[in-house]
Amino acid sequence: MDALQAISKRRSIRSYKNEQIPDSALEKILAAGSCAPVAGSFQMSVIQNPELLKKINDITKKAMLSSGIPFSVERASLPGYEPLYGAPTLIVLFSPEGSPTGPANASCAAENMLIAATALGLGSCYLASPRMAFDGEDGVALAREAGIPEGFSFNCAVIVGYTKDDKLFSRNREDIKITYIK
Repeated sequence: MDALQAISKRRSIRSYKNEQIPDSALEKILAAGSCAPVAGSFQMSVIQNPELLKKINDITKKAMLSSGIPFSVERASLPGYEPLYGAPTLIVLFSPEGSPTGPANASCAAENMLIAATALGLGSCYLASPRMAFDGEDGVALAREAGIPEGFSFNCAVIVGYTKDDKLFSRNREDIKITYIK
């Protein structure tokens, strides 16, 4: 699959098999993230430990439910909702606190990883909701457990795995408008 095919086929997958991805695929995905256009530094932490994944999932869901943000509360209240969607691999992207380019760097790297996962036949999804867990009252301890060093903050995350069901919840692309000025 070429790059343009992978970009057009990429979808936000929200249902995963309980089967870990091969290390060879993970290394290719991480390499793609490392090739992103960046201005400054960022770091990645790969979490595949089932107990830590469950902990991050549960703290994120609790934070979403108590956030007061209508979309987050509504989503987290859905029967069976899990913020990490059962994915066996979570890649957390973080940068030095206060970095003006940190979120952009991490998002560029995340997009490269999403496209690479698609090209490898894997499902993936960009996540922002774990920020609520890492910024919450248990955030410092959770960040340490997730390999985020002191002085760094969560930017975004990517989940990767084998698609379980054909549950795609990609947004409608018709809302993107393009203006040409020639």
